[in-house]
Amino acid sequence: MEAALEEFSQKGYEAASLSNVCAEKGISKGIIYHHFKDKDALYLLCVEDCFTRVSAYLQEAAGKLSGTAEEKLAAYFDARLRFFALHPVYLGIFAEAAFNSPAALAEEIARRRQGFDRLNIDVLTGVLGEAPLRAGLRAETVVEDFRMYMDYFNLRFRSAFRSGCSTDKILTEHENKCRRQLDILLHGVLEDGNEA
Repeated sequence: MEAALEEFSQKGYEAASLSNVCAEKGISKGIIYHHFKDKDALYLLCVEDCFTRVSAYLQEAAGKLSGTAEEKLAAYFDARLRFFALHPVYLGIFAEAAFNSPAALAEEIARRRQGFDRLNIDVLTGVLGEAPLRAGLRAETVVEDFRMYMDYFNLRFRSAFRSGCSTDKILTEHENKCRRQLDILLHGVLEDGNEA
């Protein structure tokens, strides 16, 4: 599993090789195929492990959030980046699964990241549910609209993978821009007192 995580994280699904996984730990391909149907099955297990671990880490961090809505959201995004600083082996897998999933595995990856997605929704809904919202807005509606926007926003990061930028740089840029988008969501774009 360690060798598979490293291989998929460093090289991505397409370039990863089961031969390299076996050579890294001195195991035979027969053992791999005894436990896994194919490369897809091993990759999906790595994706599942990644989302399970990052979700558990963030669940713990979410339980400690305090302060204003902005402070809570900033702390949550800090925790996301901190997880990958502490566990860099998951960075490449997370980034590929989140922003550039192999098309043939997209549905399976989406199933494995449901807990992570649900946690993000719950945290944002919880933070907004405790904050005073404008009349007529509900936290769930704001979160739904934000998620729809983020789906389009995340498409931009697919091209970053093809540009040759480092995965760490891509994820850091993504998280920083997510913060900016949340700030816009919370405060709008006009100076206080200005009406459109």
